[in-house]
Amino acid sequence: MTGVTPATHSLPPADLPVDLRRIELLCARLRPEDEVQLERISWAIGRGPRGEGWDNVLWPIGMLDGHQLVLRVARRESTRGLLSREVTVLRRLRGLGTALPMGLPTILATADDAVLVPWIEGTTADQAAPATRRATAVDLAHMLAAVHSGPAPEVGRNPVRGVPLATRAGAFATDLERAALSPAMRERAEVLWADGLAAPAWQGRALLLHGDPHPGNVVVPPPGTGGRAALIDWGDTTRGDPASDLGGLLLHLPSPVLLETYRQSAVWTGIEDPQFWAALQARAWAWATRMALALVLTYPPGHGLGSVARRLLAESAPPR
Repeated sequence: MTGVTPATHSLPPADLPVDLRRIELLCARLRPEDEVQLERISWAIGRGPRGEGWDNVLWPIGMLDGHQLVLRVARRESTRGLLSREVTVLRRLRGLGTALPMGLPTILATADDAVLVPWIEGTTADQAAPATRRATAVDLAHMLAAVHSGPAPEVGRNPVRGVPLATRAGAFATDLERAALSPAMRERAEVLWADGLAAPAWQGRALLLHGDPHPGNVVVPPPGTGGRAALIDWGDTTRGDPASDLGGLLLHLPSPVLLETYRQSAVWTGIEDPQFWAALQARAWAWATRMALALVLTYPPGHGLGSVARRLLAESAPPR
């Protein structure tokens, strides 16, 4: 969905065929959103995908009003339900009629295991210049505050996002052993994780979460265009503890100041309580550490996401 070069890391194997035949069949079965006229599309189905991620393939299919369109198609059986969850939340957010701090993907039409969206030109935040990354991190803090503070539609719970930290302890321990960190980085990771586990668990209402707001899921517009950054890939959206989203936020900029920016914008019940907020911060740093370990094991140091993960593990240390 973004105008970036596909990553060279090893993707999970696809068990749903995504080829030209399937794309053509899905295009014939598209169900348009309200006020979208599919007959206005200038169809030009590509011979191959424009991008591919862990869960979806992005296939160019034509133009509408000067914008490149791509069909986002599930490539794994285990993630078939993520697209429908994403559509539910994006429809709800656009239906609120309020201005959000960042852009969103625009759902034009749907089919079984596929969503038609405009291609979003730009680069992901992990590839942006440092000043742009910092400004985008602030925008994301405001965006997550707005999403968390609004109504939460009934979407399925994600087993690895918005859940109690203790449920991820096994995965954390496994990844920590595999990551082969320096002694200083390992000690920092263990301290941040232990602090998060020791903090009181989330007791508030289940907030609407993006689920995976790491720098690879934020698209920064090309310089000089004046556009807004966009928060994409809502397949992991869920309801629960906002600490996991804030962990993803810290991957953009590992600073307590960024969390305070979020706090100043959010309006959900309990955020003004100092003890409640302190516990949330501790859990957020633990989530950031957990996510950074997963990224270190997936991406090499030269990759943008590998770099931001290593930076967090090497530099982050919230006030104790």
